[in-house]
Amino acid sequence: MRKILTALAWILATAAAPAWAAPDAAEQAQYDSFVVAAGASNGAARACGASEPDLAQHQATARKNLMQYAQEYGFASDGYETLFQKGLGEGKTMMEDMKRSGVDGCRGVLGGFQNERAISYEDMKNALAEVSDGLPGEKAQ
Repeated sequence: MRKILTALAWILATAAAPAWAAPDAAEQAQYDSFVVAAGASNGAARACGASEPDLAQHQATARKNLMQYAQEYGFASDGYETLFQKGLGEGKTMMEDMKRSGVDGCRGVLGGFQNERAISYEDMKNALAEVSDGLPGEKAQ
């Protein structure tokens, strides 16, 4: 009986291992870059004159969705706020640089921002899968 239970436990553990496997360093770095990109989108939209309520909604939506993604796939999210703030600065700087060079990218930035500020978790997850060749743990097709 003990051998059967041990074998069953091993089978269950190995069958479920992919779902329990921690993300590797490259996947964690990619998750971190998604958080920075969310902050950059917010910072760029701020530089383009987005309203405070829209900025707050975008920030809350990004946080909710990306924290759920981290929980679902086992990413460390303790640095979320720092990474988002880093992105805020990068987005603002990017828009200031564009304006100095005579390029007005605000129309494109604000269009994407408006979509992101109310994006559902599933839509965000599908978008991340599209830009990263699949979801964490999946093989690229």
